[in-house]
Amino acid sequence: MMCKILKPNRYVGTIFKIDFEKLYKLGYRGIIFDLDNTIVPWDENKLDEKTKKLIEDIKNLGFKVVILSNNWSQRRVKHFSKIMRLPALGYALKPRSRSFKRALEIMGTTPETTLVIGDRILTDIYGGNKLGMYTILVSPLNKKELWIKRWTVRLIENYLIKRWLSKKELIKEE
Repeated sequence: MMCKILKPNRYVGTIFKIDFEKLYKLGYRGIIFDLDNTIVPWDENKLDEKTKKLIEDIKNLGFKVVILSNNWSQRRVKHFSKIMRLPALGYALKPRSRSFKRALEIMGTTPETTLVIGDRILTDIYGGNKLGMYTILVSPLNKKELWIKRWTVRLIENYLIKRWLSKKELIKEE
């Protein structure tokens, strides 16, 4: 069924609710992070200290990390890449597999040992699931989005989330 490939392995409120130490002990070694509305609100240009520290802690655990963003602004993607000292791929055209495969190449990991963390079902989660990665959906940091996203993509994604939650096929970890 189509919905299965769209469903994340986990659903959490924020990246701060993820036990990265536990995931490392389970054998995961790579993380593909979405940028906008996952690590930083889409309309912000600063990274808060709490997030900066979390990224450093994740790297110190031994994870390889890549930012994979559909943002068309290379300047924005490079800006955050520099701040977090992480490789980043902008204008990734997710859910296309090519960008996910490129991120795996950069990290030197396999799909089975890699996590995908993002706020979008139809890009981040679908792209990771297509390659067999462990996917974690987070709630978007900023609920205010461009009207086109709100009235198209988010409408579909919110419908799927409500459906999975109501059928107890997905549990949101706050």
